[in-house]
Formats: sequence, structure tokens, C-alpha cells
Amino acid sequence: MTADDRQMVADAILSALREAHRSKKWLAAQSGIAYSTLRRKLDAQVDISVVDLARIAQALDRSPASLLPDLRTGAGER
Repeated sequence: MTADDRQMVADAILSALREAHRSKKWLAAQSGIAYSTLRRKLDAQVDISVVDLARIAQALDRSPASLLPDLRTGAGER
């Protein structure tokens, strides 16, 4: 995963959090991801695993695909 990819996924998650009026601490508790780890993922410092993406999506009542860049639009191309 490139830094740009990490940033796009993190931005999508942060946007979903804002729409849900929820905090990062809430997401950490709901997803079972340690808050410090989640912060690093949402700061695009480390990759988000498929398992973590699924946990985050479930906590936000979203599909994991909704948190991924749409490669058909050219976003996320390398």
C-alpha cells in the first residue's frame, strides 16, 4: 500500500466518522483496535489490514468497499 493509498483510506474512514458523529476513541472501542494503533492508521503512518478495515467498516455500519478508493476514477493509481 502506498502512502497515497493509506491517506485515501484514512480520509474515507475519517469522513465516515464525522458523518456518524463519532470519535476515534469510540471507533477504537467498537472495532477492538487499540486507540494508539488506530491513530497511527488514521494518520496514514501505517497500513490498514484487511481485517482492521472490516472491523472498522462493521463498527461504522458500512461496507469495507465504501472505505476504499474507487480505482475506476483514477484515484489511487500508481
